[in-house]
Amino acid sequence: MNKKIKLLYAVIACFTLGIMTMGATYAYWTASTASMENDVSTSSVTYSISMEIKPLPLYTDFSLIPMNDVDAIKALKNECKDKYGRGACSAYSIRVFGYSENLNFISGYIDIITDNMENISYMVLEEQNNSQEDSCVIIDERNYCVSKEATSMGDGSKLSIGDSYDVSGVSEKNLLLVFWLSNLNINQNSIDVGTYNATVTILAGNGGEIKGTIANAVQINQGDSQEPSTDNTDTP
Repeated sequence: MNKKIKLLYAVIACFTLGIMTMGATYAYWTASTASMENDVSTSSVTYSISMEIKPLPLYTDFSLIPMNDVDAIKALKNECKDKYGRGACSAYSIRVFGYSENLNFISGYIDIITDNMENISYMVLEEQNNSQEDSCVIIDERNYCVSKEATSMGDGSKLSIGDSYDVSGVSEKNLLLVFWLSNLNINQNSIDVGTYNATVTILAGNGGEIKGTIANAVQINQGDSQEPSTDNTDTP
């Protein structure tokens, strides 16, 4: 190995170390499960139901920094980015359909397994007709309003996706599941750069259940050198 190559590696190593010791985590989340694999359905004598989980193209696959939980709706309205264009959250659509006409309600929960991810938080929004500025957002011409407020993943077992959802008289129920890193106002690289695998379970009334998965990875984004904003989700 010649001296020029050795020098280049040394510069890269120093640059990487500098990024990792900044005051906030710069991360990159990428979906590792294809949307087709998230299309699941089940049926029996007593019930039938299907579920599709997909990442929203404009709201995933970019660098992330920790976000204040109270700014979750503001970030979602700004396509999950802060005023510098850096990622603040990732959002996934959950479509429940193909159920029996006599099904009155659905409910559900999330199980999550993490590796070096201590501060993931989430919220769930439901498609509704009524809109309120502080708790609703329009995405792809659908109006979604908060049904499960910002909540820490905690122990990651049977986390509620909100109260039961009325599906009587409608052919499908559309939800949004939003993930982000809660801001601790410290360097979070050592505790929030890892992976997680989440399983969403939808309960079909009292008749059965259906499951879908989301598997993501969080890595240091070495291409972002901006200092973090104290108000992560302000628009430019």
